[in-house]
Amino acid sequence: MSKISDFTAALREDRQERAKLWLPVLFGTGIGFYFLLGQEPSKWLTLGVIEALILLAVLFRHYPAVLRVLFAAACVTAGFADAQIQTIYRETSQRAELPGRAVYVRGRVIKADYNIKGNRRLIFDGLEEFDGSRIDGRYRITLRGRGGDVDVGDCVEMVARVQPLAKAVLPGGYQFDRKNFYDGYSGSGYALSPVYRTDCPQDCQPVRTGLDSWRQKINRRIFKILPPDEAAIAAALITGERTLLPQRLTNQYRDSGLAHFLSISGLHMSMIAGLMFFLVRLILVCFPAVSLRFDSKKIAAVSAVVISAVYLGLSGAEVPAVRAFIMTFIVLLGVLFNRRAISMYTIAVAAMIILAVFPHALVGASFQMSFAAVVCLVAFYERYAVALSRFLDRSAGNALIRGVKILLLYFVGVLVSDLVASLATLPFAVYHFNRIALYTSLANLSAAPLIGIVIMPFVLLSLLAMPFGLEQYPLRLVGFGLGEVNRITDWVSSLDGASYLVVSEPLWGLLLIVFGGLWLCIWQGKIRRFGWFGIVIGLLSIGTVTKPDVLISADAGVIALKDNHDRLVVLPSRGKNFIKQQWLEKTASKPLSKAENEKLKRIYKGKETAPEWLDLQCTPQFCVYKGKFRINKNGRLLLSGKTLNPEGTGGMAVYMGKELKIKTVREDIGRRLWNLN
Repeated sequence: MSKISDFTAALREDRQERAKLWLPVLFGTGIGFYFLLGQEPSKWLTLGVIEALILLAVLFRHYPAVLRVLFAAACVTAGFADAQIQTIYRETSQRAELPGRAVYVRGRVIKADYNIKGNRRLIFDGLEEFDGSRIDGRYRITLRGRGGDVDVGDCVEMVARVQPLAKAVLPGGYQFDRKNFYDGYSGSGYALSPVYRTDCPQDCQPVRTGLDSWRQKINRRIFKILPPDEAAIAAALITGERTLLPQRLTNQYRDSGLAHFLSISGLHMSMIAGLMFFLVRLILVCFPAVSLRFDSKKIAAVSAVVISAVYLGLSGAEVPAVRAFIMTFIVLLGVLFNRRAISMYTIAVAAMIILAVFPHALVGASFQMSFAAVVCLVAFYERYAVALSRFLDRSAGNALIRGVKILLLYFVGVLVSDLVASLATLPFAVYHFNRIALYTSLANLSAAPLIGIVIMPFVLLSLLAMPFGLEQYPLRLVGFGLGEVNRITDWVSSLDGASYLVVSEPLWGLLLIVFGGLWLCIWQGKIRRFGWFGIVIGLLSIGTVTKPDVLISADAGVIALKDNHDRLVVLPSRGKNFIKQQWLEKTASKPLSKAENEKLKRIYKGKETAPEWLDLQCTPQFCVYKGKFRINKNGRLLLSGKTLNPEGTGGMAVYMGKELKIKTVREDIGRRLWNLN
């Protein structure tokens, strides 16, 4: 009983100061409930819950303990309602009847980027068929090749196939249609003919393409000045355009643990704002008449806010950049009003703003990894800041020793910060990407001086010089730094075991890690230790994951089988490379070597067997896997003698344990407003 009393006392002590940090957590929990549902909830039921909470609050208005519980429930309900309202609004505004066939279309380009293969993609806010009938909604059409000289704001026409958004390709897989739905797309497609520029109709209202056109022009100027590899990364750092990155470079940065450098976030925003702040103060110091009359610190803070806002607009305003801007803005606001910004509260405010405006961001890897890293870093700093200050104060009288300590702390700080951030984001990297970079500390320690001393300062100078056409000089120095970082990532990613494939932990395991980590970071004192229970159990949950024995695509055109080494093997078939890649990545399976591919083809043709590798027996007419799953080469599938039809399921996963178990994509994702087409 004494331990329970101590726990209650400690909780009460922390509650006064830190309880408000749980508000965005409760709000986010409501959003999470909404996205976990298998069926679209009734809006009337949500309204009934809200009215019931109001009624209960009136009835128990004299009972503070009950009111606190009701307030927590209200926060959860508010998050749920926010996600539901925004989804209903998007579904209503983006609903469209798609032709589902090849049509001659025309429209005005409002945005452009590139897909993973380097093909140009044009985004249209509405299309028009040859007969003048309107296809409402926003569409992304992939072209053949790089798309010539088509610019944002141009009107074009082409023959294209417009179709519904791509869906998940296996149970538990990434829901592409949900992301595209919240990005504002009604459908996608691909061009079947060349793209022709045409005059825009007189009654066609001009669209606001200024910012996107500006970003496109900046990217072109970057590519004129720098070599392709350096230019692609410079474009990602300045305009947030990561679609220009070659897949080779993306894999290189990912496997070395520096993939976060390619996404504009707190690292970039804080450096740009901080450098601008100190640059303006340095300039003002050179003019005593100004610096003595006005507060140079506040002028510098305003300048830092302005450049941060410009940088945010150029970057495309993705979730990590928005979060970083909000936090930077609050800190600089504290400078303007002579107030000290409290870091953990700053994070809570940023999270609350983003979740309220973009509730769907909660289920994205970007939001999760960004906030996990910054929350754990701030919590770590809160815990050890006093010890760090004492360490430096011991040498206050000796400048040399203090300088050595600061230099030592820099390198140790890079290692420790990288370790904390890597551990914080590890569960999300495993869940979403099935990959662990083992040498991330080596890459970050090697690249940090180049990023902090060369690349980001001259990125800022490039932004300041662009209006005057003088950006080529600082950009060349940016390119030099990026070239060196490219060499570092190439070396680190080539080391043995640099990247390790692993299956995703179950969702319940990830949630235990998340809430355990939040408990550990938000509370202070002894009660925070209870968070370790959730983290440990969540990490162990990966041991409960079983890979499917068979994966079948929605049209049964692609089939994969699990070999005796727990690796997924895709049977020979043409096309559908995207599905094959998704299957291999999600099951942490490496692609077959050339020799293994040839062997598999011989097995599939019935010319060879390899029971030590794959329990598959084939004839020219059919194949049998593990004596239960039969694949007739005319397209018919049988499981234990019963016909297996994947049509309408979105794809199947078959588990052949003690009991046969079948999961389908349709059952997994449910029927929601973003996947009804």
